[in-house]
Amino acid sequence: MDFDLTEEQLQLRDAARKLAQREFRERAARWDREETFPEENKHRLAELGYLGLSVDKEFGGSGAGLVSTYLVIEELAKVDLLTAMIVHDQNVSPRIIANHGPDELKRRLVPRFVSGELECSIAWTEPQAGSDGTAIRTAAVRDGDEYLINGSKIFTTFGDRADMHLVYARFGASSGAKGIGTIVVERDRPGLTVRKLEGKMGVRGAAENELFFDNVRVPAANVVTLGDPQNSRGFVKPLTIYNGTRVGMGVMALGVAEGAFDLAREYMTVREQFGQKLSEMQGLRWLMVDSLIEIEAARCLCYKALALIDAGKPDPQLCSIAKVFATEMAQRVTVQCQQMFGGYGYFGSLPLERMVRDVRMLTLTGGTTQTQKNVIAGHIFPGA
Repeated sequence: MDFDLTEEQLQLRDAARKLAQREFRERAARWDREETFPEENKHRLAELGYLGLSVDKEFGGSGAGLVSTYLVIEELAKVDLLTAMIVHDQNVSPRIIANHGPDELKRRLVPRFVSGELECSIAWTEPQAGSDGTAIRTAAVRDGDEYLINGSKIFTTFGDRADMHLVYARFGASSGAKGIGTIVVERDRPGLTVRKLEGKMGVRGAAENELFFDNVRVPAANVVTLGDPQNSRGFVKPLTIYNGTRVGMGVMALGVAEGAFDLAREYMTVREQFGQKLSEMQGLRWLMVDSLIEIEAARCLCYKALALIDAGKPDPQLCSIAKVFATEMAQRVTVQCQQMFGGYGYFGSLPLERMVRDVRMLTLTGGTTQTQKNVIAGHIFPGA
């Protein structure tokens, strides 16, 4: 497989790298400390067209492939996972709507997502339906030209500020994947309550939320994929987007690991102990070598998976492999790099402490490590 980047991709990556280092790096600690959303970062990302990188040009996006999109996200994650997640998340729900929604809905909403005028969260997980995404109970019942929605969601990222939510609901009496579909619910609909979850470990500027739907009326025109109790098409259609999303978690983890590695390498060239620099100590040098090997292995897995998606040949097993390896790798590497700073690395005055907390989230969101391993095992032992 050819891993050479085009001149356009190189320019896109380099521009994102300069932006991250120049404008976002020094602000990252403040968003974490104050647990606030980086509003100015979002506006800057919108100005540059990053919020619609992977969205078709027809709807105001750049029409870039996933490789190009995640080259940008990787660079942002090196300095601030929160800012990288803004670009990642805002490139997911618009693509689901653009790819699978009715014409009127996609033309009304997607350009406004791309411009940054509107934000959309994904409301899927429920208290009893985490890794088992087909166990949802939130119901959408037809009532004339509307749907009546009842149920609850949890861990809805950015749900406190989203203008609307892409809600996974059960359309009619059914079980499993059958009957599940998606519908857009505006935040100001009567009966919808949003409650922020407190005490988040990392990526604190991206609030996690509970959503409660109490007889929420939504126009039938807001349905993106219609659930049918006789089949699972309403559930399966959006899943094509989630192949890239899983790999995206791996790419963001890769970026965090690279950022930690760069900080440790720089520190080791100036810090002296026992009469020599840390970079001259064989044991520590080898630890850094091990970290670099893992980083480069993760890069190959992630970008191979993305390149296959761009080529129209998605490999779901490889997507899960890439997520598992990259997110678990990033935990090991960030902790190892933190160790190079000794006691200093344990304090929030350095980015490593935040990075260690932030990267933990990526083994959970988008499908836990254990869930992904079950997916991989299903490919190894089909029908078992």
